[in-house]
Amino acid sequence: MLKLSDLKVGDKVHYQPQHYDGEQFENGIIKEIPGFAADSRHDFYKCVRVVYNCAGDWDNYANYTSALTNLRDLKLGWC
Repeated sequence: MLKLSDLKVGDKVHYQPQHYDGEQFENGIIKEIPGFAADSRHDFYKCVRVVYNCAGDWDNYANYTSALTNLRDLKLGWC
């Protein structure tokens, strides 16, 4: 699993939860690392906001809606 210390806003990631097969994924860019994400008491809080859909306008990803995504479902880089 990724660690918050490995990530920063603007990093390219791909979403690949356990229920996806090895060929399924969604590319995205980290838009925000919420303050509560550093709460080490619960894995539930270890998440970041990721933009997945921006009509290919990746240079302006920050202007698009993000999804709160658990770190356990993310991997660094795009596929």
